[in-house]
Amino acid sequence: MLARVLVILILIGIGVGLVVWIVRYQPFGPFGPIGSPLPSTHVAAAGWSEGPEAPFARLEMATAVLDGRIWLAGGLTPDGAATDALAVFDPTTGEWTDGPPLPAPIHHSALASDGERLFLIGGYRENGPTDEVHVLDPASGAWEPGPLLPEPRGAGAASHDGSRVVYAGGVGPAGVRDDIFVLAGGRWSRVGALTRAREHLAAATDGAGRIWFLGGRQGGLDRNVGDVDLVEGDHARPLASLSPRGGVAAFYAPGIGACLTGGEAPSFAFTIVECVDAKDRVTALPEMGQRRHGHGAAVVDGIVHALLGGSVPGLSASSTTEALVLGE
Repeated sequence: MLARVLVILILIGIGVGLVVWIVRYQPFGPFGPIGSPLPSTHVAAAGWSEGPEAPFARLEMATAVLDGRIWLAGGLTPDGAATDALAVFDPTTGEWTDGPPLPAPIHHSALASDGERLFLIGGYRENGPTDEVHVLDPASGAWEPGPLLPEPRGAGAASHDGSRVVYAGGVGPAGVRDDIFVLAGGRWSRVGALTRAREHLAAATDGAGRIWFLGGRQGGLDRNVGDVDLVEGDHARPLASLSPRGGVAAFYAPGIGACLTGGEAPSFAFTIVECVDAKDRVTALPEMGQRRHGHGAAVVDGIVHALLGGSVPGLSASSTTEALVLGE
C-alpha cells in the first residue's frame, strides 16, 4: 500500500513539474501553444523567400523606412560590441550602402520616420539607457540633436502616426516602464500608459493616426507578454493578445493590421507572424523561413522584409534577409 502511494505521489510530482515547465518555457498564446496556427481572416498564399545578405551580421538595431529604402541604425555586432553604423538597404536593387554614422555607438534604440527625416530615440550606451534623440535629414547628411526624452530609455519602441512621433515602453532608471511619450511642437509629453510595463517590444503604424505597440517582456526571457496596445490621439486601449514574446519586430499591412514577427523565449527564437487590426481581428501570416529575434521588419512597395537578428536566444547575429509579398 505504501509503495503504491509513493508511486502516485511521484507521478503527481512529475505532472506538476511538466505543467510548470510548459507554462514557463512553452508559453501559450491566445489560441494554443506558441507556433500553432491562429484563426485567420487572411493568409498570404506564398511564403517567405530569401533576400540579399547584408555585408555584416547584426542584431538589436533600430529600423525604419525612408525614401523607399530600409535604414538600420546601430545595434550589436556578433562579438557583443555596440556600433555607430547606419546601414541602408535598397530592396529594389538589393544593394547595401552606408549612411552617416551615428553620433555614438548605441543599441536597443528606436528609429522612426516622418517621411522626410529619421528620429533616433533612446537606446543603450556604455553607461546605460540614454534620453538623447538625434534627427537625420538625408539631404543634409548629418545627425542633429533633437528634443530629449523626458527620461532615459532603452529597448522601447517608436513610430510616426502621420503627424507625431510616439514612443512607448522600455527600460529607464527605475526599471521597466509603461509610459507613452508623444513628440509634438518640438517637445515630448506623456499621454498615457501601456496596459503593462514592458521592454523589447515593437511598434507599427498605419500612418493615419494609429500606432500599435506589440509584444515585449517585463524582464527576463521567461517574462514575455503578448499584449497589444493601440494608441490613437492621446488614448491607448488594449487589443487581442498575441503569442507572448519579446525581442520582436513589427510592420503594418493594409487590410490585415499590425503584424508581430519573430522574438525569443528562454530556449528558442520564433518564426511565427501574427497580426491584429483595430477591430481585434487576429490573422496568421506564413512563418518566416529563419528564426529571428532582435531583428528588423519593414514594408516597401507591398513587400515585407525581415532583416538580420539572431536565430537563437541571446547574443547571436545573422546577415540574412527574407521577404514576403503581401496580398497574394
